[in-house]
Amino acid sequence: MGQSTAIFDQSTISAIRKNLLPFNAKLPLVTSANAELLQYLNFYQLPQPHRELKLGIGTVESDQQSVVAISWAPKHANGSVIVVHGYMDHTGLFRHLIDHLLQCQLNVICFDLPGHGLSTGQPGFISDYSDYVSALDHVIAASRSLFDGPLQAVGQSMGGAILLKHLMAQNSPSPYPFTRVNLLAPLLEPSGWSIKRRLFLITKGFRKSSKRQFRPSSYDQTFLQFVKQQDPFQPRTVPMAWVGALDKWINEFNAFEGSDRPINLIQGSGDKTLNWQYNLQQFQHKLSGLEVQLIAQANHHLVNEIEPLRQEIFAALKL
Repeated sequence: MGQSTAIFDQSTISAIRKNLLPFNAKLPLVTSANAELLQYLNFYQLPQPHRELKLGIGTVESDQQSVVAISWAPKHANGSVIVVHGYMDHTGLFRHLIDHLLQCQLNVICFDLPGHGLSTGQPGFISDYSDYVSALDHVIAASRSLFDGPLQAVGQSMGGAILLKHLMAQNSPSPYPFTRVNLLAPLLEPSGWSIKRRLFLITKGFRKSSKRQFRPSSYDQTFLQFVKQQDPFQPRTVPMAWVGALDKWINEFNAFEGSDRPINLIQGSGDKTLNWQYNLQQFQHKLSGLEVQLIAQANHHLVNEIEPLRQEIFAALKL
């Protein structure tokens, strides 16, 4: 992934969390008081603030969890986009997408889901995806108070599932917040789900977690090595509760009556993480406004594919 050799460890993470204020898109970063934040930006090679780019970071409270949000605001933005990451991901792994969205002159708002990255919560734990949707709703509200203009959304893997669950919950009179939605390899059934589900049902009564397997989700070997060996935010176990939440999500989508909202779905034909052909059939059946962009050979973690594939993927975004 090409991360810097800057030091970034649990003590730095604790210092960042301790000093965060409520989310404010105009919070200055380049001061001696927030050296740890600069370490974070340097370690993950995230864009640094300058005269033409404002950066804000802080917490958004959601269901007794402190969700950490970060925004990048170019001087002449023509709208905003919220980025929703996948399971075991966090904002630090999304630098390529952030750079691309900034080049498109969009305000970029990223946040770490509960139990991920800088946010609070047991690592990787959730009892229901509705907790993730609640965090998204709070970030939407905070973003609306900070930025004018149209709001879009991009979701990678589980982030795509969260955006779909958020869409499925739109039964209130308030308008749908997003003018455009892009789903990157959205999560429904993972590969080998029938066997994994049976094992979950057999063992859930006496196992609280299982050992995490770091499987190749991209052709970018540097990225895969970084995630497995260097990223301090990566848990080594998967809580069984999260597998149960995934099972609930699959059943909920199967029972969903459908939507005609325009959605752009980008899927790699080399995805080894998902049962993507089956998932695509389900999405096309339920989502009449769906447009599908198939990227030949691309694996699952589309925002961190090798550069030639990543260029195709980003060109397929509808922004």
